[in-house]
Amino acid sequence: MNCKIIGYDLKSLEVELGYGEKFYCGRGAIIYHEGGIDKKVKIVNKGLTGLLKRTVSGESLFLVELVNNASASRKLMVAGKMGLLPVDLTAFPSGIICRKGFYVASSKDVDIDFSLNLSSLIGGTGLIMQKISGSGTVFLDSMGTAICLDVSCGDMVFVDEKSFLCIDAAAQSQLSANFSGKGFLGGEGISMYQIQGPAKVYINSVNY
Repeated sequence: MNCKIIGYDLKSLEVELGYGEKFYCGRGAIIYHEGGIDKKVKIVNKGLTGLLKRTVSGESLFLVELVNNASASRKLMVAGKMGLLPVDLTAFPSGIICRKGFYVASSKDVDIDFSLNLSSLIGGTGLIMQKISGSGTVFLDSMGTAICLDVSCGDMVFVDEKSFLCIDAAAQSQLSANFSGKGFLGGEGISMYQIQGPAKVYINSVNY
């Protein structure tokens, strides 16, 4: 499988599948696929609890599985609303926590759970966040250029909620809301995410 991100601020993902290889994406993410690639819409996390989790987390109850049944390699293209952030889940054994609805696609089937976060509710991004775990690479919706902040142990960073993309799930307890009247007067809102290291955080280069 070969994956290539195309574009600058407005990005799409071109995927080349070998025979028998599979790729996964959310409904509505496909731009095109070549003949020989078969699509199957599957219900993710079967059972009432699993369906409830995906509904609450902001994701569709369905996932599109694309498999190349042709003898030669075949291509497909997917995209989110604006940009794409690839995250290698093998680097995050506990998974990642991201804003709900940000899952676009993945090179392997992944588990999408939900996480309650009072800090995100206060910040205006909603009570529910997503927890994505598994293996392979997951592609998240983003705007602008995604930036990785590697916060060292003992250090602290303050991130505007609208720019927040995801954080290592192992560091979720180190994410909290920081209230500031100065920030409100300065246009950043009444609170920002306060993140205590060690933590790896991905952010957008723009607010939206």
